[in-house]
Amino acid sequence: MLVRDGYESYNSAEFQFYCKLNNIVPLCLPAYSSHLTQLLDVGCFSVLKRSYSLQIEHLIKAYINHISKVEFFIAFKVAYE
Repeated sequence: MLVRDGYESYNSAEFQFYCKLNNIVPLCLPAYSSHLTQLLDVGCFSVLKRSYSLQIEHLIKAYINHISKVEFFIAFKVAYE
């Protein structure tokens, strides 16, 4: 499951197809409600956030300053595993 905000680019056909191919269930939070889940950032996801940050550091050191959705998913998968 992937919990996300209502950002428009997440509604693309490419994103939906990627989620379907990889058995990801995208869950969209209602507008202006993400503040209610911020406690999860600290309590549940801090280890994942640190691991993801390390993956992104590798891209930054390679002078990649824009992360596409594909690069995001690659880095996230490694961090998650």
